[in-house]
Amino acid sequence: MRSFQSLLYGLAAILVFCAPLLAEIEQIPVVRLSADTEVAATPEQVWNFMTSGKNLVTWCPYWKTPDNAKISITSVGDVLDFTDDWGNGGRSVITFLNAPTELRVAHEPTNGSYICQARLILEATESGTKVLYIEQYTDESTPEELESTAATMETAMRQTLETLRSGIEAQ
Repeated sequence: MRSFQSLLYGLAAILVFCAPLLAEIEQIPVVRLSADTEVAATPEQVWNFMTSGKNLVTWCPYWKTPDNAKISITSVGDVLDFTDDWGNGGRSVITFLNAPTELRVAHEPTNGSYICQARLILEATESGTKVLYIEQYTDESTPEELESTAATMETAMRQTLETLRSGIEAQ
């Protein structure tokens, strides 16, 4: 009997000790949006334009800071400053690149209020290059605010693609 009580006390002590270590679980919605455009240029021309610093600050509204104009995206781990549509600043980290077909970026807001990833996929077509832009981010707001944010993001994505397309085709 005494060993059974000792076992129970030991288990209780372990539970009391470990209880604060248990992770809190919370499910947060992830929004995924995609848009595409056709550019009258080869994938190599599109890639060179979109990864060159002097062009980064023209086609991507998040990367408009003057310091980014001095940076060209050349490898995983490259970092750019960003500011989103709501004034959150932070850094964009290149997480994957496969020239001239795919670029992935993680946007890290300084305040840590959300997680955001973007993907640009280039695919050769008969008339040039299809650019597919995928953006996914966490959103803890109300359903109405979530829809409003998604609409703002979709508009920004389409404007970004149009600016990219017109910048390349104007060269």
